[in-house]
Formats: sequence, C-alpha cells, structure tokens
Amino acid sequence: MTRIESFLSKLFIGCFCVVSSAAYADDAGSLRLSVGGFYSNSDSGMEVTSPLTDKEFDLDFETDLELVEQEFLPFIELAYWLYDDHVLYGDWKRLHRDAQNTTITVPYEFQHPDTGETFNVQAGAKITTTFNVDIARIGYGYRFYKDESWDLIATLGLHVMWLELGFSGDLGLCVDETCEVVNIDPNQVVFTEMTAPLPDIGVLAAYSFADNWRITAHGQYFYLKVDEVSGSLFDFSGGIEYQITPQFFTDLSYKYYKVDVDVEGDFTDMNIYYGFHGPMLTLSYMF
Repeated sequence: MTRIESFLSKLFIGCFCVVSSAAYADDAGSLRLSVGGFYSNSDSGMEVTSPLTDKEFDLDFETDLELVEQEFLPFIELAYWLYDDHVLYGDWKRLHRDAQNTTITVPYEFQHPDTGETFNVQAGAKITTTFNVDIARIGYGYRFYKDESWDLIATLGLHVMWLELGFSGDLGLCVDETCEVVNIDPNQVVFTEMTAPLPDIGVLAAYSFADNWRITAHGQYFYLKVDEVSGSLFDFSGGIEYQITPQFFTDLSYKYYKVDVDVEGDFTDMNIYYGFHGPMLTLSYMF
C-alpha cells in the first residue's frame, strides 16, 4: 500500500461524508439530480529546481508548459434526503488536459520522491505534459436552521482527487550530477494516479428573497497532515437559483476551488497545487 493509499484509508475511517449547494430540498425521500458545467480558469503547477541557480521555484503548468488555462468542466451530482433535515449526496467533476511545448523557455529539474531519480529539462527542449484531475465527493449534511427565508446546513465530508501528471519528450536523466538526454516514451509518465483525499467542514446558506428565487452560498475549508501527506483545501461558491416548476430548478453561480498537496518521499518532497474558478450553470430535477 502506497503512502497515498494509506492516507486515503485513514481519512475514510475518520471522515466519511460531505454535502453540496445543490442538495437543498424540503421533503424526506426526495431525490435531486443536478447536471451542468462551468467555464473554468485553471491555475496549476508544482515546485521544481532551477539548474542555473539551484533554487526552488513554482513551475506554472499554464504559462510555462502551455496547458490550456480556460476550459469547460462537466459536473454531475445526486442528493437524497433521508429525513427532513438529513441529506446524503455525491458529485463528480473532471478536467483532463495535455499540451506539447516545442520550445521550453524555463529550464527546470525535479526529483521523483520515491525512486530518487532526477529529471532535467533544458531550455529549447520539446516536452509533452499531461495533467488530469478528477474530483469526487460523497457526503452528509444536517439542516440546523430553517424559516420562511433562511435555510442553513452544516457540512462534514471528504473530497477525493485523482491526479495524473506526466512528462514525456526530451528529458534528461541525471545520475551522480551527470545528465544524459533520453527520449521518454509518450506513453510513459513520471507521476501517475496520485490520489489526494482531503476532508472538509463547511456551511451552506440559502436566502429566499422572492417567489421561486433565492440566493445560495457554500463554503468549505480544511487542513490536515497524516504521515507523509499534508494538504489544504478551499472551496467556495455563490449564486442565484430559480425554481422553474415544482420539480425543475436552474442555478447560476460563481465557483472557486483550490487544493495544495505535499508528499514527503524517501528522497525528496513534492508539492503539487491545483485550482480553478469561473461561472457555473446547473440544471436540477426533483424526483
């Protein structure tokens, strides 16, 4: 079992649920399906070392490696109310990107945290970068206050992220401070399928200001360190919802999400961060 898998197992034991802003309902036994997507502005990268100065710096995947910054992300969520004040839910979103950079302008090197191998990328090199992110959440929420205008829900849960980060092309493999340029097979990646789970706590709020209209807000934050893995997460959204029919809803909101993960390896530490923000449109149907 890897460090990440061990971390995931411990978090599932200690924290098993979460809730989302699309989980509002009034009746026990009601099921709400929400689908949609949002146009994201992504910010991702990792900490690397400059071979020129031997100092660490943040390698920006969008600026330095030419990964697409703006892209549409799909979203799906299912929420089920067990009782009037208790809800279970799960959701999923994804962002898969790859890019070919024909001329690297920022030289860098990084070390695999487990094998100790050092990879060097020189200016002018041709590199293919793959960075795939899938985010899944399962959860529970408790409504602790409700009147004619306000609806407040406390949340406790878990985000699970699947990260796949790969580099191929003109990489230098360094041994005993001697670097030899090797061509890494396009199907070979340096880091793959890193699962980074993060628990969170938060609050959902909805305010009804007119018939069939209400303002919604959702905020979550958490920081945790278990064994060699630590990380922080911030998740916030705010928007406005309109009830078209008793069963059909639409919601327009703005979402901000940021996660930072540190892995302490046998040979070196590795830091990967990922975040996105942008407008989100959701359509929901109540069964």
